[in-house]
Amino acid sequence: MLKKIELNGKKYPVELCKGKSGKYTNYSDHTGITTTVGQSTINSPTKACTNDMEDDITIEGIMLMIRNFANERQWYRYHTPRNIALAILGELGELAELFQWLGDGERWIVDEFSEAALDEVGQEIADVAIYLIRLCDVCRI
Repeated sequence: MLKKIELNGKKYPVELCKGKSGKYTNYSDHTGITTTVGQSTINSPTKACTNDMEDDITIEGIMLMIRNFANERQWYRYHTPRNIALAILGELGELAELFQWLGDGERWIVDEFSEAALDEVGQEIADVAIYLIRLCDVCRI
């Protein structure tokens, strides 16, 4: 989740996104991140923590990171409970799409998936978790 928060920071630079609700591809010319380029978090060290700090990361700390991320970009006006709940549904749809055509008889075995496929799954799970934590924050839960 921390790597995804960091990637989102690169996709949505404050100076370009402040007060805007556009998709990250609106900023691709500046960031170099497109729907197919720059999306991986594989081998991406996160600045948010080091291995020594990982045990000290709390939900409250992550909630504060997400709140600060939204506030820096002036997105708080878009972050109503309704909008966040709808965003969660969209992200769940993206997660479900990754498994959609595996078939009922096929087992999903982690060891058989490529590192890139696991990164994709992990990022979608992180997106859902980030929005869930943001919803808790906005609803003061």
